[in-house]
Amino acid sequence: MSNAIAKASCVVIGGGPAALQAALFLGRASVATRVIGLPDRSDLAYGRVIGNYFGLAEDMPGKALLENGVLQVKKYNIEVVPEEVVDLVRSEENVFRTVTETGKEYLSDTVLVATGQAHTRAGIRGEEKFLGRGVHTCVACDGIFFKDKRVAVIGSGSHALQEAIELTTYTPSITVYTQGDQPQWSRELLAAAKSKGIAMSEKRMKALGGETVVHTAVFADNSEESLDGIFVALGSASSITFAYKLGLDLKDGFLVIDRDGKTSVPGVWAAGGATGGNAQIAKSVGEGCNAALSIIRTTKGLAEYLDQT
Repeated sequence: MSNAIAKASCVVIGGGPAALQAALFLGRASVATRVIGLPDRSDLAYGRVIGNYFGLAEDMPGKALLENGVLQVKKYNIEVVPEEVVDLVRSEENVFRTVTETGKEYLSDTVLVATGQAHTRAGIRGEEKFLGRGVHTCVACDGIFFKDKRVAVIGSGSHALQEAIELTTYTPSITVYTQGDQPQWSRELLAAAKSKGIAMSEKRMKALGGETVVHTAVFADNSEESLDGIFVALGSASSITFAYKLGLDLKDGFLVIDRDGKTSVPGVWAAGGATGGNAQIAKSVGEGCNAALSIIRTTKGLAEYLDQT
């Protein structure tokens, strides 16, 4: 672990309202915390006018709210790491290792997953038909079924390259298709992918062919290529990615939590869009608060904790 950073009590994965609200409470309680995520890629960053959140005397853009939130948490010595998380694992000693797109490793005793809703569909014709029969979303879960097969990964971010790199455990025949989007992966992951012989293409896949399983990919220029399967890895690593890696319970594609934000795995909490329900700032902030207070009680061994200032 040459890239590992000093261990924190909690790592918050995400950069939206749930993540920043949780970090604010954690920081005020002096719980050593790192926030790892990209606020400017939060769904809230695309909100042109926010007028339905308590206490805002005037409407403001979502991006401004996020910028204010980052300034707030930094006042309490919270480190905000503006990188994408590409991996999350738990050791036998119950220490969590969060890995970013540049290869940095952050250790913590607890983790809060606040990555927002998972957006994994690529809009390829036949994608739903072949889901689970050649179309997959998790290499850690299904990569083993593609030993020495021809496989594509769909995505233009660091998450897609990380999935492709993990696939090299099973097959050397891997191509990452960006669907015509400008790549946003890190230089470190790009170098690692090239060193493993992973091919990359900007071609846009539009349809999949086959009877019971995937056999062919059709592209926007009507060219075709033989293919045994695809892994859809759009955007950033999502709550579902982490759920499969850690064994977190899911329901209808969302993380299952209790009233305190606890997941089915000790040491892991979740909040915000990752848990489903209303896609509203107030809901995300509320869950971020609940999770943070629970983490504070757990890490400090308290029966109750109240932040009244």
